Amino acid sequence: MVCFAGVRDDFDGRDKIHVAPVQLLISHQANNLVEVYTVQKAKRRGMVTNRTCAVVVTFHPDNDVIENLHKLRDQVESLVVVDNGSSPESISLLRRASAEIKFELIENGENLGIATALNIGIRWVERNAYHWVIFFDQDSAVTEAFMETMIRAYETHPQRDRLAILVPQYVDKRLGSPLPPPLTSEGKLEVATTSGTLMLVSSFRTHGLFEDDLFIDGVDYEYSLRLRSSGYLIEECREAVLLHSPGSPQTHRFCGLYLCQTANYSPLRRYYQERNKIWVARKYWRKCPGSCFKLFKYSLNALAKIVLAENQKWDKCYYFSMGIADGLRGRMGKTNRL
Repeated sequence: MVCFAGVRDDFDGRDKIHVAPVQLLISHQANNLVEVYTVQKAKRRGMVTNRTCAVVVTFHPDNDVIENLHKLRDQVESLVVVDNGSSPESISLLRRASAEIKFELIENGENLGIATALNIGIRWVERNAYHWVIFFDQDSAVTEAFMETMIRAYETHPQRDRLAILVPQYVDKRLGSPLPPPLTSEGKLEVATTSGTLMLVSSFRTHGLFEDDLFIDGVDYEYSLRLRSSGYLIEECREAVLLHSPGSPQTHRFCGLYLCQTANYSPLRRYYQERNKIWVARKYWRKCPGSCFKLFKYSLNALAKIVLAENQKWDKCYYFSMGIADGLRGRMGKTNRL
């Protein structure tokens, strides 16, 4: 008979059992017993053991974000949170949550942009030898068995060798209604939204990291076109549901009649959106002309809504035009001129 003393080790955010045999035992037998015990314990806690790590980028998170992290942590083997220069109060909130639910917290100290923050998370995942990586916005919430459903769908996909990105079905948190995905003229998924994107970690060694120069907007659009132009697929798993918050849209009416719905982005966001659309279109117009043409349609639609319905019309139009000008000049990265 052999007795074991269990010691909790939180070094990497997961519970392990260190075994101290009271009697000598053949080495491989002891290792097998420990492995079985650890797997059984993980299953009892609801943890998965298929080498999955989630990456979440935060910016001034609140208690609702912490609740989202709790739900997510129960479904992945590891979680890394990359904070992009939040306030001291928000950082304290994240530090307490990190100690409580065991995730890796990386503090950038300033806003480095979504692309760079995601890349920092990817490098951490690669160093720790995970097989899968999945990305989330801070305000997205997983539903029951989300990760199990996503990974099973990826592994059983009939064209798995060509599958680069798997996304879930997005449901509006406030309305409870599905959010329709962007489709190509052939009815295929055109681009992937960052939040809920499941990928093999090895994909980034093949196709590179996210484009740092984009800084914030269009990061997922560019990477989707990069993969599609290389012959890879983006697919949807409708059985996995992610509760998502698509900004803060506002409905406008005129004499009681529906006029339009606006996203109400800040002037600076309008700058990045238009600048990055130009950059993406110049890079991919030969390989993905339909997707690039849509970018110009989106711009015209957005400009019309700014003029007709949004506040700060002059500021937004000015930043809009500066974004176009800098996109044509190739001035990328974080802007300090506006």
